[in-house]
Amino acid sequence: MPSPIPRVLLCVLSAGICASAAAHPIEPVPKTEARMAGEIATFRKDFAAAASARDAVALRRFYTEDFTHTHTSGKVDGKDARIVSVIAAEPAVELAPTPEFNLSCFGESMCVARALSPIKRASDGKWFDVRWTQTYVKTGRGWQIAVSQATGLPSTVREAP
Repeated sequence: MPSPIPRVLLCVLSAGICASAAAHPIEPVPKTEARMAGEIATFRKDFAAAASARDAVALRRFYTEDFTHTHTSGKVDGKDARIVSVIAAEPAVELAPTPEFNLSCFGESMCVARALSPIKRASDGKWFDVRWTQTYVKTGRGWQIAVSQATGLPSTVREAP
């Protein structure tokens, strides 16, 4: 008579495989992705309104406490310095037009934006394209920007966008 152990082992392994497959979906649910993209679009509009009003208190809500932005020059700003730049109406990817904007969301609380924006250089008033990324995280305060990085494309320098 065959031993019952292999049958028990087979049942346990099968149950474990089924449970782990159900617990870790491979692809995001399209409805969730669309909802989160809408939330990020609203976030960006609300950010633009706070920046236009030069409302430093409102702008603080949009960044995590440990936020950093790396400029095209390599300079790194924290939350307070970034808010000062936005209030001073310095060129900022958060407010720039985005002819290219791609958003990928991971789970329910993190999205990464990859975009291209024309930015006016303060040094000579010429425009150039900037590829940038921002990571949005959902916290107890809603969506916030955790990190931002911009890379200038020197070959695109021009008089107008």
